[in-house]
Amino acid sequence: MRVVYISSYKPKNLHMTLDHTIRQAYINTLLDGGFTRLADKTINPTEGYIVGGVTEPTTMELHAVATNVAYVEVGKQYAEFEKLWHRYEMLLHQYTSNLYKAGMGVGTWIHEDKIYFDLVQHLYNLDVATDIAKKRGEIAIYDCKNQKDILL
Repeated sequence: MRVVYISSYKPKNLHMTLDHTIRQAYINTLLDGGFTRLADKTINPTEGYIVGGVTEPTTMELHAVATNVAYVEVGKQYAEFEKLWHRYEMLLHQYTSNLYKAGMGVGTWIHEDKIYFDLVQHLYNLDVATDIAKKRGEIAIYDCKNQKDILL
């Protein structure tokens, strides 16, 4: 039996469909507080920094349901998440078909009971990431290696 450990991986090599990616993004956003998929199909990089603010973010309400209609609410919330994910995939395609190819992706995160969607940029240098984030008016960047926000 062969065991493979995957940290930052490219689902195109694993034949992951866009539907599977969106489901994974939804689950990871709810359970882990966020998700990043780069244009090259890398999911949740394990090195470098994620900087948002490439575009204006879009939000959706995070519905916490504790009733017997929870399944219906989760289904509705997922449908909204899926619609927004497709919107940002199209935006990503527009940006990456021009000059902005390196490190661009779609990112989600949770803040104040809302799920945020944004085009993000993956950078390896902390000083560059911090400078770009400040110029974009961001309040934090994400440290991929340590899996935590760095407040600016």
